[in-house]
Amino acid sequence: MKKTVSLILIFIMAFSLFTVFNMPASVALQLVGKQLPPSLQIGAVSGTLWQGQVSEVRVSNVQLNNVRWSIEAPALLLGDMQGNVRFGNARDKSDISGRGDFTVGLFDQSVWLSDASIRFSVEQAMSQVTLPLPVKAKGRVLLDIDNYQSGAPYCEALQGEIRSPGITVEGLTGWFEIGQLGGNLSCKTGDIAVLVDPDNRLGLQADAVLADNFQFRVAGNIKPDASLPKEVHDAVKFLGRPDSEGRYPVNL
Repeated sequence: MKKTVSLILIFIMAFSLFTVFNMPASVALQLVGKQLPPSLQIGAVSGTLWQGQVSEVRVSNVQLNNVRWSIEAPALLLGDMQGNVRFGNARDKSDISGRGDFTVGLFDQSVWLSDASIRFSVEQAMSQVTLPLPVKAKGRVLLDIDNYQSGAPYCEALQGEIRSPGITVEGLTGWFEIGQLGGNLSCKTGDIAVLVDPDNRLGLQADAVLADNFQFRVAGNIKPDASLPKEVHDAVKFLGRPDSEGRYPVNL
């Protein structure tokens, strides 16, 4: 009798593991659908819970295409969900693309990222912030994250780099280049901080912070290189009075 009960239990456990391992991703999405925020829109889902794909994921005005993921089942035994995710087409400059390894704590809901990168356009980045002057710009933004740990409001730890290798801006007489901009990423008391590399043609030196409730702040100064068009030098005059070294304040 005990042998029979043991065999039944083994069969039930094996069947349950087989069912979960082969569960279609679309079924898993239906099970948690009511817990997802209404602002999250998900396209066609294919594959399994462990290795699947979504045609598109949209949150507000940000859209990720061709999202693929792979989850390592053994990590669940330790209370973590580990895997990697990829999205977009890196060769398509109009597409937001990226990849990264992730770990999600199932008990404390903490999130870790490593070896992650995201590629998007300058236009897409500018649509998320409010600038003091209307500006039209083109280029690519490259975001590389060595490691990240979630915290309140955004991070507990963060190390990485953000840069744009070549930015062009539309002026009164056409488009012109302002060169490269970049900075180092860090976490300051839970906020995401960027220390801008001062070696740029705009002469921009600044600290940028993404604080709670998506409050974006920039503090620093700017002194455009003499080689930039006159309209750039005229535009920075709207930022305020320059200091003794000819640097204009930047406070957003």
